Amino acid sequence: MEWIIRERDLWPENGLKAQCEGFKCEPGRTDCCCRKLLFTQPDFVNQKSHLEELITSRNHICDFYPKFHCELNFIEQYWGAAKLRYRASPRTKNMEEMEANVIAALDDVPLTQIQRYANRSAKFMDAYAKGLNGAQAAWAARKYRGHPVLPENILQELEAFQTKAS
Repeated sequence: MEWIIRERDLWPENGLKAQCEGFKCEPGRTDCCCRKLLFTQPDFVNQKSHLEELITSRNHICDFYPKFHCELNFIEQYWGAAKLRYRASPRTKNMEEMEANVIAALDDVPLTQIQRYANRSAKFMDAYAKGLNGAQAAWAARKYRGHPVLPENILQELEAFQTKAS
């Protein structure tokens, strides 16, 4: 990192530490450590990950979802349905049989169910984009169960519902 920073004539006289402790840089500072300084450089900021470059080079869309948010990632919901089916399969210690059971469980989840998971995730993403919180997004997803996106006036509708309920 030091070598790259020196090449760019950005190395300070008193030097820099490699990274701030626990990756917790001071807010607003861009020169507290080598890591922060490099990650603020335009070529580093605009660089796609190797995985994203590989996916886009094959003319596919690469869309990353937040970690561990199952309501935003329908793959997590699909995996949960497959795990439920896998648990119902007979127990085995044979690796080939386990692999076959996993494949059978994944194949057993109907395509329409996977599509419903995708629609539900799209509704949650749309709800969060429109400013709803988690409970409000869940209410909207139930109310507009068959719709891929929520109406533009969802906030007014939610306020009317909450007023009527109280």
